[in-house]
Amino acid sequence: MNTSPGSPLDRPVIAQSWRRSQLSGLHPEDSPDVEPVSISARDHPLLRAASPVLDEIAHQLADSDTALLLVDADARLISRTFGGVRVEQVMESVGAVSGVGFAEDAMGTTALGTPLEIRGGITINAAEHFLDQFKAISCYGRPILHPVSRRLEGIICMSNLEQTVNPLFAPFVDRIAGDIEQRLLDNSRARQLAVVEAFQRVAPRRDVAVVAIGDDLLLTNALAAEILASADFGTLRAVAADLGSGPRTTPLTLSSGNTVQVTGQQVTGSAGGALFRIQPTDLGRVAVPRKARAPRLTPEPPVARTGWRQAAITGEPGTGRTSAAMELLGDQEVRSVDAATLLGGHVMSGLEPLIADLDSTPLLIENVHLLDAVNLNSLRGAILAGKGPLVLTAPPLAESPGPVAALISLCPNRIDLAPLRRRTTELPALASQILARVAPRVTLGAAAGEALLACDWPGNLSELTMALQTAADRSGDRGERVIAVSDLPAQYQTSTKAHRLSGRDRAERAAIVEAMAAASGNKVHAAKTLGISRSTLYTRLRALGIDH
Repeated sequence: MNTSPGSPLDRPVIAQSWRRSQLSGLHPEDSPDVEPVSISARDHPLLRAASPVLDEIAHQLADSDTALLLVDADARLISRTFGGVRVEQVMESVGAVSGVGFAEDAMGTTALGTPLEIRGGITINAAEHFLDQFKAISCYGRPILHPVSRRLEGIICMSNLEQTVNPLFAPFVDRIAGDIEQRLLDNSRARQLAVVEAFQRVAPRRDVAVVAIGDDLLLTNALAAEILASADFGTLRAVAADLGSGPRTTPLTLSSGNTVQVTGQQVTGSAGGALFRIQPTDLGRVAVPRKARAPRLTPEPPVARTGWRQAAITGEPGTGRTSAAMELLGDQEVRSVDAATLLGGHVMSGLEPLIADLDSTPLLIENVHLLDAVNLNSLRGAILAGKGPLVLTAPPLAESPGPVAALISLCPNRIDLAPLRRRTTELPALASQILARVAPRVTLGAAAGEALLACDWPGNLSELTMALQTAADRSGDRGERVIAVSDLPAQYQTSTKAHRLSGRDRAERAAIVEAMAAASGNKVHAAKTLGISRSTLYTRLRALGIDH
């Protein structure tokens, strides 16, 4: 790079941008291929907000060598306004066509892509562009931020065919950006008003809890405020993300442990807002304290504490097989054997005397799938002889070897524990019980609860316990002691988008999260590891709900 006096790299922000462009594999003489893509204002919220503003500005640019370009948060060009034919021809010759990505890794240093990196406005004179093809153009660009969420919505840029930027560009573009941001706010208010009106139509009911959810908006009636805890609202937001066009009713376990029927429906004109009617299924019309009934880590055993002889408890690792077994056995003195802790997974002939003494002391044998054939035969004989009390734990029946599955099937009573990924509606209740045990003075915040709902939980309850324990420790000595998203381990700081991903997308998401972690958040290095461009990485980060 040329760093001589008077060079384009005298400005540190430009030098850093050039360095990022080089790390992306670009060379000044490159001329990236472009392919126009049609983008409809109807399908793009930013373009819907910006179009009236840009239409009003268009006549002010007439008969000038000036262009006004708008890209979205992924640096895709979604709007072009030209002051004349000459500037239009020049801009199209360098790739400024609809739908093309202008991220730095694709186009180098520009006032469309660089503001995305620095999160601020920037002037780029002709020679300061990294790619030679842009060196006949000077431009000023600045981000457009949503006035409520402060989320970056896009970049607005004004360009001319000169070696330096017109000094009037900055205030002119800043005013345009402000007008677009105001329309984003107005549109947001209109969406919120739709949610408020839907809520007001049903909120007066006293027998049904009513909740309305929109962008940065949460409304409840008195009954909902009484029976719902903070973490429950995160669950409702996750349900809202999956609602179809019509009403949908589903059972839900609250963080209090109470079961309710939730009927949710999208609010027309709210862009994702939802209205929920929540009816307690076992409480009639009576609002109950949140601590009325403790949630359970394991389902109610379908086996009476007395009168049974043999039971098998199956489930994936971490689903609470041991806890369920101990709850079933109650306060009895129990002899316990875990095949997983024994050398080579084999139990010596020591099982036979334990089985012989079954009638006097209950026996718990965990991980029976690791037993050898001799001991499996001994247990088979004990079950056929009706000896007990005997409790066995094992993986799900479908995942157990043939002889083990046959043994489990002989048990007259069986408890099958569902994996946590199939108990997402119970997650706030499970989290509350776990926190009551590991951190009694800490509660789960709504946003953190929503993030946890988006996870797969291959480690089941054991993994959830680890995540909550870590988050509780990170919450420090804050007075409110409410777990925030930032307190969760990095791999759990996700959004509800991930909750709706296909298996293939989940695998892609996991690979990107791993690459970002290995690169310490450096997107250039992560993209290189993954073998994709940085603009593609930005697109996938947003599409897969990865917080970056």
